[in-house]
Amino acid sequence: MNIAPVSLLFAALFVAGGPAAAQDTDGWAITEASGALIASASYESGQSFVVRCLDGKLDVMMTGMPVETGLQFRKLEWASEGGERQRQTWINLPDRPMVFAARPVHVARILRKGGAVSVRLLPTAEMAQTHRYDLPLPSDGSGVDHVLTACEVRLDDPRDDLIEIDPPIEKPGVFPDIWQRQALPAYPNSAMSAGAGDVMFSCIVADSGRLSECRVERETPPRVGFGPATLTSLLSARLRLGPGVEPGRLIIGRQLYQLQ
Repeated sequence: MNIAPVSLLFAALFVAGGPAAAQDTDGWAITEASGALIASASYESGQSFVVRCLDGKLDVMMTGMPVETGLQFRKLEWASEGGERQRQTWINLPDRPMVFAARPVHVARILRKGGAVSVRLLPTAEMAQTHRYDLPLPSDGSGVDHVLTACEVRLDDPRDDLIEIDPPIEKPGVFPDIWQRQALPAYPNSAMSAGAGDVMFSCIVADSGRLSECRVERETPPRVGFGPATLTSLLSARLRLGPGVEPGRLIIGRQLYQLQ
């Protein structure tokens, strides 16, 4: 992941005026910096939500998190004031106090609705305890809408109601092997100049462990072929069905590419 945009992001947050910018107006602080359009909401407890559109790519970040060194993914459990709960997959940025949403569009649409949310960061091998953050979202979500529109993203999607897979975890930080047959994509010829790629995808679990309606959630670098290569390879992938991995649920995965 390119670190440079992250540094620019922190600079943009300070320009926006810090925590008071979002809380005083009960809206999202809007900042334009280095070609990025950013909506942010910050809290006195040290956390911030950041929604960013840069070069047509949407990212959602949460800052002020405990630092982890080796994890690729972190599991967050969200609870709304209406009592609804869902577990989400986020991407860890090693040695930095922030995480990126694996499904940024989905999370941005949650943030735009406002209301009180409770976010629980679940234990890992490095972090034995659960961290909980009670964060009231701004009631005026037009700032997030502005960023979504800039990235040409719909403001709603029925897929948002799907629940992520949740297989039993026997050891904190160690995700169980749920694959009967993993996807094995070939490095795309169109991406030779990139040298490496990173794709986050989501699919709906179907009968017999097949994957259906797969889509690319994040692609770095974009539009050079990594996304289509990943989707093609997922046609032959199969999951082991079981508790927490049932048809109709959503699976979030990551495919890394490295030119040899």
